[in-house]
Parts: sequence; C-alpha cells; structure tokens
Amino acid sequence: MVTLFAIPFLLTGCVKKEITRIADWQTHFTDIYFADAKHGWIVGHQGWILHTADGGVSWEKQTVNTHEDFKAVYFTNLRNGWAVGDKGLIAMTDDGGRHWTLQRNQAHTLLMDVFFLNSKTGWIAGQDGLLYTKNGGKTWNHQEASEFGLGGIHFVDKHRGWIVGDYDRIFVTADGSQTWRRQDQLVRTEHDTSEVCNLQTVFFATPYKGWSGGTDGTIFHTTNGGTEWQTQYSRLPMIYGHVRPTVYDFDFIDNDYGVAVAQGGFIIRTEDGGQNWRLTENQTKNDLMGVHFATPKEAWAVGWNGTLLHSTDSGVTWNMRSGTTADDLQSVAFADADRAVAVGEKGTITTSDDSGKTWTNIEMDTWHRIRNLSFVTDKEGWAVGDGGLILHTTDAGQTWERQTSGWWYTLNALHFINPKKGWIVGDLGTVLHTTDGGETWVQQAPRYFHEMIKGIFFLNETEGWVIGWPGIVFHTQDGGLTWKRQNSNSYNELYAAYFIDRHTGWVVGQFGEILHTLDGGKTWKFQRSGTQANLNKVYFADANHGLIVGDEGVILTTINGGVTWELQKSGTSNDLYSFSLSPDGILLVGEGGIAMRYSVDTEQFIVELPPAAQDMETDEKSIEPIEYHWEIVRQGSWQTEFTDTYFLSAQEGWTVGDGGTILRTTNGGATWQTQQSGVTEELQRIVFIDENHGWITGQGVLLRTENGGETWHVVREGLKNFYNIRAIHFINSKEGWLGVDRGQILRTNDGGITWKLQQTGTTQQPITHLHFINSQEGWAVAPQRRTGGFILHTVDGGDYWQIQATTHQRCIGVHFLNATSGWVIMEDGTSLLTTDGGENWKRDLEAEQDIKGTNLDIQLHTLKFRNHTEAWAIDSGHTILTTQNQGKRWKAMDFLFDKGTTDGEAKSWTERMLEERPFGFSMRITNAHLLGDGHCWVVSGEQIHDRELSRADIGGSNESEASTGQIYATTDGGKTWHHQLGESLDNFRDALFLDEQNGWIAGDNGVLLSTEDGGENWKRLRTNTMDRIVDVHFISLEPKWGWAMERDGTLLYTTDGDDWSTDNNQELPQRELPDLPQHQLPPLSINEVAFGKFSEGWAVGENGEIIHNLDGGPTWKLQHTSTGKTLTSVDMKFAPLGWAVGSNGVIQRTVNGGEYWKFHETHAGYDLYGVSFITKRKGWAVGRAGIILSTSDGGFTWESQLSGMSETLYDILALSEQELYAVGAAGTIIHSTDGGETWKREHTGVDNDLYVITRVKAGETLWVVGQGGVVLRRPKH
Repeated sequence: MVTLFAIPFLLTGCVKKEITRIADWQTHFTDIYFADAKHGWIVGHQGWILHTADGGVSWEKQTVNTHEDFKAVYFTNLRNGWAVGDKGLIAMTDDGGRHWTLQRNQAHTLLMDVFFLNSKTGWIAGQDGLLYTKNGGKTWNHQEASEFGLGGIHFVDKHRGWIVGDYDRIFVTADGSQTWRRQDQLVRTEHDTSEVCNLQTVFFATPYKGWSGGTDGTIFHTTNGGTEWQTQYSRLPMIYGHVRPTVYDFDFIDNDYGVAVAQGGFIIRTEDGGQNWRLTENQTKNDLMGVHFATPKEAWAVGWNGTLLHSTDSGVTWNMRSGTTADDLQSVAFADADRAVAVGEKGTITTSDDSGKTWTNIEMDTWHRIRNLSFVTDKEGWAVGDGGLILHTTDAGQTWERQTSGWWYTLNALHFINPKKGWIVGDLGTVLHTTDGGETWVQQAPRYFHEMIKGIFFLNETEGWVIGWPGIVFHTQDGGLTWKRQNSNSYNELYAAYFIDRHTGWVVGQFGEILHTLDGGKTWKFQRSGTQANLNKVYFADANHGLIVGDEGVILTTINGGVTWELQKSGTSNDLYSFSLSPDGILLVGEGGIAMRYSVDTEQFIVELPPAAQDMETDEKSIEPIEYHWEIVRQGSWQTEFTDTYFLSAQEGWTVGDGGTILRTTNGGATWQTQQSGVTEELQRIVFIDENHGWITGQGVLLRTENGGETWHVVREGLKNFYNIRAIHFINSKEGWLGVDRGQILRTNDGGITWKLQQTGTTQQPITHLHFINSQEGWAVAPQRRTGGFILHTVDGGDYWQIQATTHQRCIGVHFLNATSGWVIMEDGTSLLTTDGGENWKRDLEAEQDIKGTNLDIQLHTLKFRNHTEAWAIDSGHTILTTQNQGKRWKAMDFLFDKGTTDGEAKSWTERMLEERPFGFSMRITNAHLLGDGHCWVVSGEQIHDRELSRADIGGSNESEASTGQIYATTDGGKTWHHQLGESLDNFRDALFLDEQNGWIAGDNGVLLSTEDGGENWKRLRTNTMDRIVDVHFISLEPKWGWAMERDGTLLYTTDGDDWSTDNNQELPQRELPDLPQHQLPPLSINEVAFGKFSEGWAVGENGEIIHNLDGGPTWKLQHTSTGKTLTSVDMKFAPLGWAVGSNGVIQRTVNGGEYWKFHETHAGYDLYGVSFITKRKGWAVGRAGIILSTSDGGFTWESQLSGMSETLYDILALSEQELYAVGAAGTIIHSTDGGETWKREHTGVDNDLYVITRVKAGETLWVVGQGGVVLRRPKH
C-alpha cells in the first residue's frame, strides 16, 4: 500500500517529472527517397517531411502547410521533388525542401504513389485513378485507368510505364499514359494463399524485368515486360493467422539484387532477381512502408512509429536509427523496487532495472497485442492479450513461455491472488480461472455471458468483480463459481476497477466515467471527472487518496474519495493506459511507447510490492511417502496415448506419451516401469544416438540423457513456445536439429542444452523430417499447404535453406548416404532418388506401378529409416509397411495374435479389436520400433469416442473421448503378436453393493459384472446388448431379482442374477420435442436412474426428460419438467421429495414424486453431474471445474462451497451431514468432514476419470468406478 500522502505529493509537490521512453519521431513514416548519397527525404503522417544533407547522420524537419498524411515522395534532382498523400494532398518543392507549396488538383481522395521522369512530366496513382502533369504539377489532368484503386506506379522511359492496384490490377502504357492496357496473365503457385491480392508497389529494373508486390506476401515477377507475370515466393511468414504480411515497397540496384520491405517489420532480399528471397534479421516489428538505395551499398528503410533503418552492406544487415520505442505500451508493473516490465503492441515486452529510467526490449516470438500484465511475486508473473495469448514468466520478465487455455478470444485483464490461483477476463464473456499456476484454465463465466469483459479485481480468494461493456458489473463471493449482476446504471465501456475493502470501490471507463460504491456494488453512483477522455486505470491508497490515468494524457487525483477530482499536468498528450507504483514514485506508460516517471530524489515511499519468491531448493530432498486410502481393485486401462517407442536392444527400451509419461523395460516389454520425467507435457519422439545419449521431445520441452536413460534432464530454454516438434536428428552426441512448425528448425551444438532458432523462410508448414550428413550439409522435407511437398537443402548448418525441389506428394522422410545419394519417401509410399545431391530427383515409376497394383490406398504418417535401403512406415494408423530396397517393394506386416489369445483361432489385430470394441472404437498405431532380428514393438493411443452425452462430458460437448495406451510386441518378425500393456477399454457407469461381498458394476458396451467375494473375482454376465448400461438395481440377494437400464431406456431383467433379458412388454412413454414429428424423434438418452421404495424408479436424460415407473414393472411414463436442458443425475431417496441436476447449472425439484418438477436458480451456469441429499433439507451438487453447491432448505436456494479443485467432479456421496466424498476427473477423490466447508484430496494412484461413488448398503466400504474399467475400494474404517 502506498503511503497516504504519496499520490498527491508526487503529482502536485516538488517532483521530478521525466519522460524516459518515447518515440524519436512522433509520427508514422511512409516513404523515403534519396536524390544522391547525401540528400534524402522522408515523409509521414500529419504533414511530416524530414530531410538529410549528410547521408542520414542528422535529419531535420521541413515545414509544409498541412496536417494531412503523406504517402509517397519522389525527387528528380536535388531541388525538385513532390510528396503526395491523403485527401488529394500534393506538395512540391523546387529548392530541396526549404519551401514546400501545395498544388491544386481535382482529386480529393487518397493519393498513394508519385513518379516523375523529369522536372516537368510526372504521374500520381491514387484511389480514384491517375493524375498526369506536363508542367511540373502546375496543372494536373485526371485519367481513368482502373475501376479499382491504384497503389503504385513506375516508368522506364517517357513512353513505357506500369501502374498496379487492388484486385490484381496491373496496367501498362506504351504511349506515355494516353492509353492503358491491362496485363492479366498472372501465374500463381502453391505458395499463394489467396486467389486475389491488392498490389501496393511496382518496380522495373529494365523495360522487361519488373516486380510487383502486395497483400498476403505476394510478389509477381515478369521478364517480358508484363506479358506474363509469375509469382515468386517471398518467404514472408504467416504471422497473422493464415495471411502473410503485405509487401509495401521494392528497390533494386540491378537486374538481380534487390530489397523489399513489408508489414510487421519484415525485410527480404534477393541476389538472383527473386528466384530466392531471403528473410533478413532486423530489430523492429513496425510496419515498413518504404525502402531506397542511396548507393549500391547503402540502403534506408522507413515505417510506422517513426522507424528508420540503415544498411551499409546492401541490405544484408540493418541498424535501427529510430523507432525502437514506438509501439504502444498497454500495461506496466513493478516486480520489485527496481525491476519494471511493460507490455504492448505487436508482442512488445520491455524491461527496466532502474525504476523506469532506462529500458531494454525483450525479443518475443509473438505478434499479438499484449494487453495486461501482473506480477504475483518478484519473479513470477503473467501477461495476456489478443488471440487468447497467455504468457508466464518465472524470472521477472526476462523470458516467457506460453500457457494454453484453449480460448482464442481477446484476453483483456488478469488478477492473481497467489502463485497458484488467478483469473483472466476477455471478450465474449470470458472468465478463465486457474488453481495450478496456469497449467490448466477453466471457463468460470456462466454460458449466458456474452459481454465484453474489460477489467477484473479480486480482494481475496473468494470476492471479486468483473466489468466491461455495455456497463456491466458482475460480483462473486465464491471465487467465481457463481456471478451476480450488479446494476451500474451505465452503458459505456468500463475498463478498470479497484476496491479497498468489500464495500468501497471505484470503476472507471469510457468518456470520463467514474463509478463509486459504498456497499460492495449493490448501488453505484457517478462521480464527476471533469473530462470526456477514456479513463483506463484506477488506484486508491485508502478511502480518500486515489489516482486515475486516461487518454489524452489525463491524470486525475483525489484526496476526498472522489468527491472532487483534480486534473494534473502530465506533460504529454499521449493516451496513458497504465501505471505502477514503486518506492521511487509512479511509472506511467501509454501511446507511442511512452514511459513517464514521477519521483522525488530525496524521498522513498512505502509501497506494496509483490512478495519475494521462495528460493528453489537445490539439495535433493527425500520424497515423503504418499498415504493411499484407496485400494485399486481393477487397474483399468492406461489413460495415456503412447506416441513413440525406442529400443536399444531386444531387452532395453522406452515408450513415451502424453502427460509426461516415460515407461522403461529391461526385459523386452514383459514388464514396464514408470520413469520420472519431471514434466506434464505430451512427449512426442524418442531417439538415441548411442547406448548412452538419447533425447525425448515434447510440447515445448526436451529431455536428454547421458547415461543410457537411467535419468533424464529437462530442457525448456529456447523450446517453450514450440508445441509440435515433428522431427529430431543428431549426428553425434553434441550436434543435432529439431524440425518444428512454420518451417522452423532448431539447432544445438551442446547436446541439446541450448538451441538456436533457424528460420527456413520457405514454408509455414511443419518440418516433418530432416537428415544431416555432417555439421554443414543437410536436407529437410515439409508439406506444401494444399498438396505436394518441398525438399529443402542447406550447406551452412541450417542458417540458410533453399527449396531444392517440389514434389507431387507430401514428403514423409529424407535420408542421405553421402553428399550425393539421397532418398525421399512420399505420403503415398512412392520414392524419389537422387545421385547428385538433390540437383535432380527421379521417381521410381516401376515401384509406383507396383504400389498401384496392390490396390492399397497407402497414406503414410510415420516413417523411420534403418539405413539407406531399409525403412518402415505406418499406413493410416493400422498397418506397418517395410521395405528393404529403397521403396521398390513394400511389405505389410500381418498382426496375428497367438492362438491362445483368440479362442483357438488366429485373427488379425484389427479384427480382434473390432470384435471386442464394436462401437465407438478407433485403434490407431502411433509409432513402432523394429530391430533387425525380428523384434518389433508397436504403441498406440486408442481412442474411445462417445457421441452420447454423459456425466463424463465436459463443457456441454456432445462427444467424449478417452485415450488408452497399448503396447504390442513380436519376436518373430510379425508372425505372432503379444499384448504387453493395455487392458479393458470399457467405462464403468454404476456400481451397487448389497453387502461387503456381493456387488454389481454396469458400464459401456453392455458390460455387467458381478462379484461374490468382495471384488476379488469378477464375472461378466450375459446381457445380450452392446448398449451402455447406465444403472443396475437389486432388491435383495434372495431372490436375486434385478433390473438394469440401457442408455435408450430399455430395461433388462434377471431372476437369478446371471441371465438377463429384455421385457418385450415394456412400454416407453410417448414423447414430444419441439419442431420434430414423432417418426423423427431420437431415442431416449438416459444418464442415470434412481430407484426408491418398492422398486419405484426415475430415469433422467437429455432434453430435460424424466421418465417414471411406479413398481418396477414394464410401464414408464414421462414426467413434466420445467427445463429442456440435459439432466445428468437424480436423487429420490426421500421420495416423493426429489432433486435432479444437469447442464448449465439447472436444478429440478419435486415434492410429489415427479408429477411436477420445478426449476431452482443456482446462479452458477456450470454443468452439474451429481447430487446427493442426506436429509430432506440438506444436500449437495457437484459439477464442472470443481464446483460444489450446497443447500440447507431442501433445494430452494443454493450456495457454492470451495473445493479447491479445478477438476470436474462427477459424483458426490453424503455419508452424514458432516462427512462427504466427491469423485471426478483424473483420479480425483476429495473428502470433507465439516459439511463441505473444507475438502482434502485423497490420493488414488490412478489418473482415470471417476464417475460414481457408492457405499455398501449393509456395510461401510466405499466403492468407486470410472473410466477404462477402473475400480477402487476404501474400507471406511
């Protein structure tokens, strides 16, 4: 907390006020032209013209009587020049710019380019056509040339010239512009992402060789004066989604050597007339609008935010002369008393270690606007921005890594209470919450939020407010589980909020709006600000002293709680977006990258700064044993999708997968043991270069070993933002390369400890495979955007890559024996071979015919080379193909299980799995490893798809999906296969135990199991169905009369507990759904059944439907509910009183056995999956993102309770008014002994989702069942 007097003293007292960061030129530059090596001019917005007479050493502003924006400038000599721009602006000088005069013309629209042959004859291209003068601009004549706007113009002599414009318009004149003829022979290639572009610039080096550039990175080139234009690949990356930056200007010094500048600060150059363009490193992300060679060696480029770049080596390297500080800064925060971090436009992150006196930019691989920043300790902080951007730092902003929320809307603000718990808000009602430091984020806002949320403030872990447009204020008292709207009486955008306690707060926003509350937001009153400028941030030291900053340099202070606000002199007219307090004073940031300090040299102020982060202990600590209260009765499937496997020998191997999984075997896979990876990211590839050195790649992470995989070391530096590492290749224990997305390659020279990014500049598609024969020469392959692929080649270790060839199919792999002999395999199994290092590639037509003759529809997705003649690949995720002759012949491996595993008959792997899983099953081989002695291991991540809604569905999706890892092995070259790892795939949905020995479990695919010995042994019962069984019910053990219900409402009956059959006399109710006739009604979709006394039953499902049976008989009737939402759980133990819960926080309540169900508001909006009452008045409901609701009045009103979990909870069991259990996603079980006020996690040792918890009816033991057939047991004692 800042001291009470600090704010008014700093702003009104004897202070030192300084601007520490500001753009060198407060304008946007749009063009540059040099008449010779010394004399040049720059034009820009707001009538700016700069001139140098000493080769750019110094620049002076020249005066012109306009404030309109200039777009282009051209000089014919040292004296005569013209500048054109907005609203028909034309300025002319005949004395080198000492005096500029405005020339009258008929144009009133935007003029884009100007070109003069001499001091008399010139042309101007604009949005309304062409202007032409024969007298130096004294008079201008308008010419119609195009129906669309024009962007560029160039003449090679007094007769021949070209103009270009929107919608691919290129026109040529051969008679000095008396007539214009369109040139429309534009030949596009695979690199072109758009069918049409707006051309911005044109340049001709000779009457025949020319270039034109425009939107989406387009470059056209002609060698015949424009009779035909061919596209050249600009190599500009797709930084704006699927669109490349716009090319704004060219300049060439001869037929071959030229430079182009583009949007986003990109510069490309060519030495061969554009056959190959190279990306050039520079220091800005500001749009570059103009480029010009003053001499063959010296080049200049200009752009937005006063950017000025200079090169002395023909554009190979560039130095920043101005513009580094010009991007808007949106937010600033102090990490400690000296360390400040500010963020802003185009991914700008800049830091200061002297309280804002000097600044250093941090290089970031993001182009999104970063809108807000917050530090929770002096080391750890987060920043958010456009495109769902979330960045996380643990070193005070020096390095950042992306966090993924799955949200792509603009994120505007954030607030963290501690290093684990925080919130982010954004557009379209986004409220994201984390309880694990950003590892996972869940959407907290109810589904009916659609507003633009701009600001957030939390007092503590439970109470907070979010604000936005139009005039919205929402309040929570339970950490965001439920939100209630408050009436602000405003319709303006609200940007920021600040509360000093739960009663007193302020909100600021658009048009100078200030709102104030003294009752926690129940009522809001307007305070007079005295300004119409937007107010962007507010802070109060106590109930009286406050500070607000806003647009137009506005700073407001108050010393009476806002009764009056005083406008302070800020010393700038730039918009101010944010400020932060330190012991030295106040630091403000805003438009144009400005940073301002208010300080007092003799005074230090008491300010609340982020606490110091706890030092990470480096000494090894003994791992405390975990107390497991739950016994795993059935392990279930391994809930991991395995992605790769590697074997050093027939005995020693590893398998990796998602969730940071590493499994190791030392006995050929007979048993697998988990290895500690230290990460939670998906691991994607594993490779060894020798028996000691190996690497595992993952999402933004790499693991390396130097001791044969005994231990693994985690490397994140340089990899944090690369989520898909597709290829890995090492030539020795030190030198290696990684292929990632967007045509990028990473290189290491120290075994993977550090990595350097290499931009191929050739493609935005992922690098799928690469191979190096030494430290310098290598090849890589990548797919083209639509069809086909690229073969890339480097001779300098990857610093520069050339496209060596394009291919007819997507490339899967590349291998070279030496510098001449190479082999590339295509997606369709065909091969390309070279004997000259890739200069020429030949297709093996004979092999292609053989492949076609097999009638195999081959689509390879994974490939590994054993040597230069042998390789194996996976076809469509179901077949392994091998070749021993460079792809001339491919042989498919048969997957046959030994006869002992298939009921006496050998069956194909696919046939066997489809028999076992006939519905919703997708088996996909993800990878394999073959040894030369017949040993092979195959891993898969089998997907179980369920398009039916269930309590396992998260977020309202109508499809659920689970992964289960499988490992298969052969020792005889594939003649027989053995299942090494992976068990049941069936999800269990219900459990019933009548006593400690006798119980039943129901699940997917018609599963119904029984036990008579407390779960030691299980028997699968004959149900004669493959539908999901959602519930099982028995009255007693003698007689063993039981019921079970399928998903579609079909009842199964048994009289002996073993044989089950349907009742042909069952009557399901007549149903009505809006806009659907009876014959088009979908079947019932039941989620849960509750049986009461005398076997009376209620079943709930989709569309708010509840069906009822009075006596366990065949007749079921539809009950009337007050919702159309999906219902997931029902509790009728106190019938006729009962409750049902479902999606979007819906709760239904009945007092008459369901004759009528009434809606009760929860204010949650979260999907609810389980409900349990212990008395007629006291009950609980659980659901998505760890929500727990409780009621003490029979369900009329509900209050949230904090579970402390972000995992979805699927069921809850009340054992008493004080003792509760809840189960949920990823093996979650939580326990409360105080009625839900506090919860403690109980470790289970599984990561399966847990769906149901139940207690033995005549006993104390608890049972839990769930995903992948997992069964847990907990003796209550």
